[in-house]
Amino acid sequence: MTETQLHETKEKILHTARVLFASKGFDGASVRQIASEAGVNIAAVNYHFVSKEKLFLQVIDLVFSETSNHIRARRNERPEEKVEDLAVWIFGYFLDRSDILRSVFQMLLSEKGWGPETDCGDDEEKFGPPGGLALAEAIEHELKHAISEANMFWAVKMIFSNVVHMALMYSNHFCQMPPEEMEYHSKEVLEADIRRLARVVLKDL
Repeated sequence: MTETQLHETKEKILHTARVLFASKGFDGASVRQIASEAGVNIAAVNYHFVSKEKLFLQVIDLVFSETSNHIRARRNERPEEKVEDLAVWIFGYFLDRSDILRSVFQMLLSEKGWGPETDCGDDEEKFGPPGGLALAEAIEHELKHAISEANMFWAVKMIFSNVVHMALMYSNHFCQMPPEEMEYHSKEVLEADIRRLARVVLKDL
């Protein structure tokens, strides 16, 4: 098997596992099923990933890296963009990928598959959540004064966690508001809320 074929097989296993872990959880997705749906044998899964636990961690790493890379690309394309605009874009990014967002939360809440060696994302881009470094750079650029690492971590965490929470909540079908409350939950209002949050966080820095 050529290097290209080996790479293609690994990618096929990884993306199949991503779907199955998300829909069935760590325990529900067996190596046999992952291999079957990827069109490979179990030996191929073991060769590339050694164990189901290590495959699970690489799936999580893949999702974190994809998110980080997209936020980094946005930051590089618009280096002068205000933090509130970047935060609104991140909100839209997660809304557009609400199925992935819900799946990731299902995987993250799995009681198995995690170990002390867990380390998600690209080290060069790591600062808190995926894309955290790009968000931190935007904050620093906009404020133009020194910010301690602890305060920056807090700011990134506050903005990112609230954006993710809102995207997760409003992407779920069970979260349908009564008609009389809809004016407070439109996409425009949610984006305004995110802008307000970003301004409040920056003001505190």
